[in-house]
Amino acid sequence: MVFRLALLGAAGLLSHLAVPAPGIAQGKYAEVNDLRMYYQIHGEGAPLLLLHGGTSTIDGTFSEQLPFFAAHRRIIAVEQMGHGRTADSPSRPFSYQQMADDTAALLRQLGSGRVDIVGHSDGGNVGLQLAIRHPELVRRVAVSGAIVSRTGMDLDAMEWVRTSDPYDWPVESRKRYEELSPDGPEHWPIVLERLKKMWLGFEDWPVEDLQRITAPVLVIGGDHDVPVEHLVEMFRTIPRARLLVLPGTDHETLRGRAGWLNPILQSFFAEVMSEAR
Repeated sequence: MVFRLALLGAAGLLSHLAVPAPGIAQGKYAEVNDLRMYYQIHGEGAPLLLLHGGTSTIDGTFSEQLPFFAAHRRIIAVEQMGHGRTADSPSRPFSYQQMADDTAALLRQLGSGRVDIVGHSDGGNVGLQLAIRHPELVRRVAVSGAIVSRTGMDLDAMEWVRTSDPYDWPVESRKRYEELSPDGPEHWPIVLERLKKMWLGFEDWPVEDLQRITAPVLVIGGDHDVPVEHLVEMFRTIPRARLLVLPGTDHETLRGRAGWLNPILQSFFAEVMSEAR
């Protein structure tokens, strides 16, 4: 979630909004749940769904993963409501459950079958909600910097999110939104305020929901990211979970530690392919 990003300051957020990866596929739109959702397809092979972080985009979160996995996987990468090239829909509140339902509707349209998932921060929350709400679409899930209860939040970061002005956020964050959003630059303060309402109103997920997850889940975090105690809580609660804590690492696990993470993710997902044979 974005709470940790607040404490990382401009440097952390700017790295989260990096330049696009080379060879970006031509994006497309799909009509799902009264939303015109932007998505990209890269490569061929078993499907891998990429779910970006809050206020980010496909390339902003996954520039280090796209070329690595597209060499041997069919990548499905989406941009959620109010992010990147997907317009906001002010009549619909932001929620991880709704974003999971939107994504599930897209996967069904694409006829993807069961997918592996990599989700970062907010995208990790969406990935877990997909595993809870749409288990028939999910094979394995890797989440980095996700939280499932308020014990995963940092109180100082929450206060920064609550009191920050839209123009307190790093200029590159706003610039990327202004360049890509169909809603135009003037919508940035509106969409950010709507996102803040979701973040600040976050409530603990029912333990029963987490215990219903049948897919294997790799819980990832840096040792200077979401509190390690919270990562352990997730690991202990989700039945088929594994835990990976990266040393000397903040919230930017996927970009900052791609050299470590990409092979581990590849190995984690390869196991389920072997089991399916």
